[in-house]
Amino acid sequence: MSNKITIRNLKHIRELTFDVPPPGVHLLSGANGAGKTSVLACLRRIGQGNAFAQHFRASQYSDSLDNFDGAEIVYCVNGREVTYAYGGERWVPRPRSNNRLLSAFGYPSVFYIGATADRITPRPEDFNVRRVAQAPLQLREAANRILGTNKFDALKTINLTRGGGNSAFVLQSKPAPGAKYVSERNFSLGELCILKLVRELMYCANNSLVLIDELELALHPRAQIELLRYLQEMAEQKRLTVIFSTHSVSLLKRVPREQILFLEASNGAVTTVKGCYPTYALGNIAYDEERAPDLVIYVEDESALYATEALARLSISHRFRNEVSLFPTVHVVPIGPFISVVRFLARSRALLPPTTVSVALLDNDVKTETIAGWRAQQNHAALAEFQAHERTIDYLPWTPEVGLVEYLGNGGDAQLHIRQHFNNHHLQVRPQDIGDIPPAAGGEQRRACKAAVQRVVRHIAGALPNESEVQVQKALFQLFSKWHFDKNRASVLQLFGPLLTQALVT
Repeated sequence: MSNKITIRNLKHIRELTFDVPPPGVHLLSGANGAGKTSVLACLRRIGQGNAFAQHFRASQYSDSLDNFDGAEIVYCVNGREVTYAYGGERWVPRPRSNNRLLSAFGYPSVFYIGATADRITPRPEDFNVRRVAQAPLQLREAANRILGTNKFDALKTINLTRGGGNSAFVLQSKPAPGAKYVSERNFSLGELCILKLVRELMYCANNSLVLIDELELALHPRAQIELLRYLQEMAEQKRLTVIFSTHSVSLLKRVPREQILFLEASNGAVTTVKGCYPTYALGNIAYDEERAPDLVIYVEDESALYATEALARLSISHRFRNEVSLFPTVHVVPIGPFISVVRFLARSRALLPPTTVSVALLDNDVKTETIAGWRAQQNHAALAEFQAHERTIDYLPWTPEVGLVEYLGNGGDAQLHIRQHFNNHHLQVRPQDIGDIPPAAGGEQRRACKAAVQRVVRHIAGALPNESEVQVQKALFQLFSKWHFDKNRASVLQLFGPLLTQALVT
């Protein structure tokens, strides 16, 4: 008898039954909204008790919004069942006597990885060159192979605190003496995701369950194929069950059809089509891909991502409040340092359908400091690279961390908003976390603000057992963006209005 999961009345899913596959690499596909991420979340719960809290977050403001009343997730293992039902605040197992049944799936560990942008940037007090160590050879070789490079020959790791378990990646950019290092902050999203995945695969126990959620979004097609080969090798070597959620044509065309699990939705009932031909899966996905985003905005990093997403949503809501059916679809994508954004913008047209508009929104300091400095120095080569794309480059009103620190220091507004958002009246924005911020704009001020944001995020996340630092950081930038929009609505609409108009007329 196969082990299976049945999902009922969860979000848009009326009922979905998923048979857990045997060891090997399996591609989970389906149109957007079919339930791929929900399936992975339920599989994640087999080994991670907080999976439902991470993926199925109810609204703290209204019972009518993001409510999971009536939702059930049924796990059937060796003929025995346990049902998790949403009880208003948490998911409760029935019968309670079967609350340990999930361990009967037999996976010694379960891990999940997606194309998420959380990075570890060592604080000055944490970075001690004596704690820098060569990354394992297997990790370096796998990363080089998958990403088609040799740059990871110089990959190092550093324990940020004494002991283990808090390790970050760094790349050595200059040899000793006077060695220099590049932190995760300057790794591309694809590079960082691959490093984390390979590290997990190296150390996970045999017979583990590996869940990968649309990681190919951060990878070039060649890297996708190499990743698939690596996963197949590791799955065979360690008898892993790998379930890889994907839309990738490159991947779906390169596996036997027995390894494809396609979710097909019809009026809320979702069927798992096992072993379908790749052309079947691709034909269904292609219809959905015709509705590609109208506008793609490339930004520098996660801080800009969170702020830009919030400002874009607010601008769309304001402009299209009486014409909901007309509003454009906007995707915001973090790329890396500003020059990487500009260069990616130049080649991104080949990756997008002709109906999609792509632009770059850079941090304000690029305009006020970097470009102004180039003009003063008459650096015509650098200026020319920007001028070639000046019609598709614009600037945020601030460097995100500088704007956020201004908001956090603005009387009691920020603290009140934070308490309301997290429904916790004990949260505080402490002056010692913000610290002394240089009044003059420039690199010193930016570095101080970024350090202050890290301290505030760390303090608030430490007081919230169910919130990660990444979730707190995202929430703070969303609250700041709403505050900025309310105070500067005209200027924000002046920035986003033309972009939205261009997306609609293309």
